[in-house]
Amino acid sequence: MTGDSKLQAHDASLAEVDDSNLPATAGSAIRARIRQFGPSYKWLLLGTMLCGSMSTLLAATTINVALPSIIGAFGLGQDQAQWMSTAFLAASTIAMLLNAWAMSAFGPGRTYICGMLLFIFGSLLGSISSTYETLILSRAMQGVAAGLLQPMSMFMIFQTFADNRRGTAMGLYSVGVVLAPAFGPVLGGLAVDLSSWRLVFIITVPLAILATAMATIVMPGRDEDGHQQRPKLDWVGLVLICITLVGLLSTISGGDRAGWHSNLTFAKIITVLVAGATFLWWESRHPFPALNLKVFLHWQFTSACLVIMMTGTAIYGSTYLVPIFVQLIQGYSPTAAGIMMIPSGIAMVMGFPLAGRLSDILDSRLLLGFGAFCFALSVWLLSGVASATPYWNIVLWLMIGRIGISFLMPPANTMAVRGVPPPLLASATGAASFVMQVGGSLGVTMLAVLLQNRTVFHHQHLNAGIDETNVEFVYQHSLTMMTLQTDGLPFSEAFQRAFGSLASLLQTEAAILAFRDCFLVLSIAYLFILTLIFLMPKPKTLVD
Repeated sequence: MTGDSKLQAHDASLAEVDDSNLPATAGSAIRARIRQFGPSYKWLLLGTMLCGSMSTLLAATTINVALPSIIGAFGLGQDQAQWMSTAFLAASTIAMLLNAWAMSAFGPGRTYICGMLLFIFGSLLGSISSTYETLILSRAMQGVAAGLLQPMSMFMIFQTFADNRRGTAMGLYSVGVVLAPAFGPVLGGLAVDLSSWRLVFIITVPLAILATAMATIVMPGRDEDGHQQRPKLDWVGLVLICITLVGLLSTISGGDRAGWHSNLTFAKIITVLVAGATFLWWESRHPFPALNLKVFLHWQFTSACLVIMMTGTAIYGSTYLVPIFVQLIQGYSPTAAGIMMIPSGIAMVMGFPLAGRLSDILDSRLLLGFGAFCFALSVWLLSGVASATPYWNIVLWLMIGRIGISFLMPPANTMAVRGVPPPLLASATGAASFVMQVGGSLGVTMLAVLLQNRTVFHHQHLNAGIDETNVEFVYQHSLTMMTLQTDGLPFSEAFQRAFGSLASLLQTEAAILAFRDCFLVLSIAYLFILTLIFLMPKPKTLVD
């Protein structure tokens, strides 16, 4: 009996110590798990969240190197193909607004497991899709799962780690977030080269199954506070933001095809404006809004969110452009295009923990400024790419940009969440993840449209100077025709094919100039962000 009493006293003492090391905002479910697993629980939880985040976010970028194969299989145009990325990002953006409600209503554990099961089902559906519509549906299902999990991860970190260790934990968690864009194209390239584009959808399923199994053991349940009631879901707000975001993306991507002055485009613009205004009005009055607008009343949070949004554009935009450029322009295989992203991914992995730790002790504006400068330099260097640009030059420029991103994400997220009072913590984490995905989805869509428009512009500009009075054109045509005749073609056929060869070269040159324009626009945008960072007020610190 005496031994049992001592053991119980020891367990109670351990629980008290563990509880004292938790933030004041930690719920009863987290405290119960700490008493069950001990001090190592926070690291087990962080590892579980990492597995889930990596499996879902890998799906966001593995598709990029498979786009040429999918375009060929389904006969898609570029405006349709970009929805393979945009559908995922848009669905995840909207699903993020479900996160706070789902965790309050069902608890983090059930929400996490349901999200992972949805992701697995969507991945399997994509691998057997026979129509373009089914393919987009599967990508949207994957995106919903990713949207449920990402803000939850940030919320759980702030529930389990003390304030002076959150930056470090955020940096370690961000490793999974950045490994996905870095290594996703590699897995996608290997899948396409070894099998087909269908393997891209299921290559991350084993990791998702592992994350689901870990979650059944580690993830906490719903906080039970006696008279706590499950909140109602803001269905109206979700429908309104869905109409707004999807309508905006559809307007941007379909404006050229339908015509910017067409009735259809005009109707879309009116719908987006009305739905967006109604959404803001509704959310400001709803007791449990899908997106709590009160967090944006805190300037530190809002200014950090502008940086977070541009970071989303940087990650997803550059990951979208570079693999397409090296495949279409430089002729690299999908695997080679994916391998190109590995060194930059390693640079990010090394930079994130350092940036996370520094954000605990330094003014976040210094880290954000350094990160914005590095990414602006990276895309400015990429704005000079050509078909003959060496492979390792592009790799080096990507590494500079990824180092910049590693000094943007942890400080910006930490600065954003520290800028709101504790009662708004869950809403702030969801809103921060929401704006990052909005930046990613809008960035990919606008860059795809810009790439298409600038390609047409440069092609028309170059083609305007091509006629029989252009000495260089006549010379190149004659040279190409002589080469074809040397290969055995008769004069008439060589004469015709020479025109086709020169037209192909002209199209390639126009595409190169369009890619340069896209990278240049990104660099200008980040110079603007760099200016904004140094106009920010001094962020709140632990002492404040």
